[in-house]
Amino acid sequence: MCTTFTMKDEQVMLLAQNYDFHAGHGLIVVSTRDLTKYSFAAEGKKEVSWKTKYGNITFTQFGRELPMSGMNEKGLTIAMMYHEEGQYPLSDSRAALNELQWIQYQLDQYASVEEVVHHLDHIRIEKAVYVLHYMVADAKGHTAIIEFIGGNAQVTQDATYYTLTNSNYNQSLEYMKQFKETTIPKLSRKVSSLDRFNLAYRLLEEKCNLNKLTSLSIKEAFGILDDLAVKPSVNWDWVGNEIPPTLSYWTVVFDIKNLSIHYKNYGNEAVRSIKIKHFNFFKDSPILSLPLDNKYKGSIEHEFKPYKKSDNERIIRLSFKPITDFFPIGDQEKLATYPDTFN
Repeated sequence: MCTTFTMKDEQVMLLAQNYDFHAGHGLIVVSTRDLTKYSFAAEGKKEVSWKTKYGNITFTQFGRELPMSGMNEKGLTIAMMYHEEGQYPLSDSRAALNELQWIQYQLDQYASVEEVVHHLDHIRIEKAVYVLHYMVADAKGHTAIIEFIGGNAQVTQDATYYTLTNSNYNQSLEYMKQFKETTIPKLSRKVSSLDRFNLAYRLLEEKCNLNKLTSLSIKEAFGILDDLAVKPSVNWDWVGNEIPPTLSYWTVVFDIKNLSIHYKNYGNEAVRSIKIKHFNFFKDSPILSLPLDNKYKGSIEHEFKPYKKSDNERIIRLSFKPITDFFPIGDQEKLATYPDTFN
């Protein structure tokens, strides 16, 4: 389901996300420049092909090249959330990318929010599993919320504070206004989309408006995410009783101006940090990966190992096990081997 926001001042630009889902496994992937890629498309569908301009680091659960969030070497950062009322465009003459590979494409191709928005109509998004909406931020301090409502793209770039859960941004904003006179301690702690948005907006507003001598911090971003997290005690089973309840399994803060990523996950509360500049992203460098659900702490750049197909197979098998009827084993195997065809 997920909650995402950006925080900024003159020194700091942060994008922060709680990844709320019913599973916590994942893979962190370091991708290089100058790879020729093509879309993972169904047979008979028009493919998208491109050459990667920028190296990037992504967090994925459903397979390499299908990230939930990530940052590239220029600081472009994207995170997704499930969109309850969202609807992607109907099929037309344009080639399409699925809702997660769209994120990878942007990180591979563009350096700024402006570029992403400018090229938004060039490629259609097509739903594979869920309709999503996105928060996009860059090193210049710009943020955009990108949603698809009634089949049309809607971009928000004039928000006072950028936060997003699982409802339309404008709908969420109207809901929040009903509680402007309610103090933060008295706001609802329910995990519904609108209540999470309301709490997130107010916490963000309070933090950014404090008259303080120091800049906004990564620690403060983690603090807000913790207040918004879906805890085990909630027993939130929005996808039905046959699948485990949803939790905030990953908590990630992207420090965009400093090109670094900080995260923790359910099962390991130690914050782990990754500096983008540690990696060279040359084409001849190996693709690197690291299980997200690990036991490390602190700086983890040296823990990455050359990517193997088995890394991809692990997360794909776990992710699609509850929906094998929808995405059978044969398709899972194609998805696992698909990145090996890039050159």
